[in-house]
Amino acid sequence: MLQKIHDRLTGIFAIGILVVLGIVFVFWGVDASVGTFTRASGVEVNGEEIGADRVRRSWQDELSRYQQMFGAAEIPEDFRERLRKDVLDQEIRAELVRQRTRERHYAISDAQLLESLHQIPAFQVAGKFSADAYHAALQSAGIPADRFEAEQRELGLARQLDRGIQVSAFVLPGEYERRVALLHEARELAWVTIPAAAFQQSVSLSDAELESWYEAHRQQYLTNEAARVEYLELNIAELAAAGAVDEARLQEFYDNNNERYSTPEKRRARHVLIENQPDAAAGEARARAVLERARAGEDFAALARESSADSVSAAEGGDLDWAERSAFVGPFADAVWAMQPGEIRGPVSSEFGWHVIRLDGIQPGTVRPFADVRAEIEAELRREEVERRFNDLQEQLETEAFEAGGDLARVAGRLQLGLRTVERFTRSDGGALGPSAGLVEAVFAPDMLAGQELRTIELAPGRVVALRVAAHEPARERPFAEVRDQVQVDAGLDRARKLATERAAALQAELAAGGDWQALTLPWAAASAQPRLLRRDEEGVPAEVLTAAFRAATPEGRPRYGTAQLEGGDSVVWQVSAVRGGTLAALSPDERSREAEQARQRSGGADSALYVAALQAGAKVKVNPQLFD
Repeated sequence: MLQKIHDRLTGIFAIGILVVLGIVFVFWGVDASVGTFTRASGVEVNGEEIGADRVRRSWQDELSRYQQMFGAAEIPEDFRERLRKDVLDQEIRAELVRQRTRERHYAISDAQLLESLHQIPAFQVAGKFSADAYHAALQSAGIPADRFEAEQRELGLARQLDRGIQVSAFVLPGEYERRVALLHEARELAWVTIPAAAFQQSVSLSDAELESWYEAHRQQYLTNEAARVEYLELNIAELAAAGAVDEARLQEFYDNNNERYSTPEKRRARHVLIENQPDAAAGEARARAVLERARAGEDFAALARESSADSVSAAEGGDLDWAERSAFVGPFADAVWAMQPGEIRGPVSSEFGWHVIRLDGIQPGTVRPFADVRAEIEAELRREEVERRFNDLQEQLETEAFEAGGDLARVAGRLQLGLRTVERFTRSDGGALGPSAGLVEAVFAPDMLAGQELRTIELAPGRVVALRVAAHEPARERPFAEVRDQVQVDAGLDRARKLATERAAALQAELAAGGDWQALTLPWAAASAQPRLLRRDEEGVPAEVLTAAFRAATPEGRPRYGTAQLEGGDSVVWQVSAVRGGTLAALSPDERSREAEQARQRSGGADSALYVAALQAGAKVKVNPQLFD
């Protein structure tokens, strides 16, 4: 059934936005053992394998996403290791859910799958599903339609399982009231900011102190590791610009696919349906009686409303609206397409019964001339030819690079590609190659740095490079004399922040000992906020202050005080003088309804976690130790 959609997917690249797919549960971690695998193996879950390519693809997707968040900074190795574990756990948990839905015979029909595809905004144009947009989005993201639909089907099955757990969740009245009291709590909060900048002018550091700072923070003063990268590039856009399609081939395609540019003839008919009777002759006789009345001049619409067993069209006077021949069963279509406007014919027998038919009109079919569709055909054939050529060249590039033994010039000669260079490739700047976590990982791999290997990497759909490292410049420590000025700035700012922190701690101690808030905070009055009731989600208040103040114990007879450090290094002293719990009575009906639903969802989420934890407890998992090599 889905093939019907695939057959219509002929649009060009238009949309490059896809929602990241995921399973809807709050999962727990999964313990895994190490077995015996080849490098092509992935993970074995209860005897069923998750392919290494799938796991590695998920890893690269996550790595690229986080590289965008880190920007120019390198992703720390400990974070990468945690990310690898998260990706692995996610794939294992998803497989456990897949196995459970299969065991419980969950199913998604083609109709349900199509409906879910229709709801994805990336596949819509003007709010409606577009087959061209669907095709373009998947092609732009480099995802085959069958793979995407399989993942959507798995997601739908997981949602069915989750929905069954969610609908059984409930929250006791006392739990609901405690949730509202906590989440809608308000605290009377005041705070004062002690800026680090106020202490910078008083900071004076000796050379010995600066050198001591430098020794403790040497890693901050390294040069960027760099490589001189030589590469060959296959770019589908460059191939498309140079491509051309022969005129004869355009005409041939038009002639062979004429139906694509044709609008079929449509006809508008009315009918009266007499259902089949146990006595076939009796049904036919009833239909002939209707036919005679119609030919005698009685109003056909009135006859249909009176006698037709087709209740839908009977309400419209038997009208079947404009329709193509394929919309009707064979005998009915044969009769309608043999009639002239105004003609009444019958009885016509079909699987539904006996029909009396009147033809009201004909819309002739049309064919768009070649000149009108030439540009569309050229674009389609050009795209197909360019994709075919690109795929052939990519396969050849990968083969040649593998066999070249590090000789990139040989590959360039075989494929007639120009040798390109990034003179200084760093972890934060890929030059003409652009930012890519996978590319950075490849360039700085030990075998690449040793000049012993060529690697082929897909930078984006339709853009592939083969590259080698021609020269490597390791990161080196910059001597103190070279970075002294920067050390002075960094060490001075660090000392100023520490002084601000010490002053904030001293102020907190004075307040806790009974000091007056107004008098003690007067030196920083310009950077203070007077007491007022605030919610935990209050806008315009530093998040660090809200977090610390709402974690504090409830005041008992006197205010609570504490400190917090802002992201920029300034210190804050805060005061909580009163707490007012949230109440159901203070909420609007909509807010009460929303809180009740959120409480139920939270309970359902906890139940889902426990459900999958139970699956995990009995799972047998083996992981290929070379999976991420």
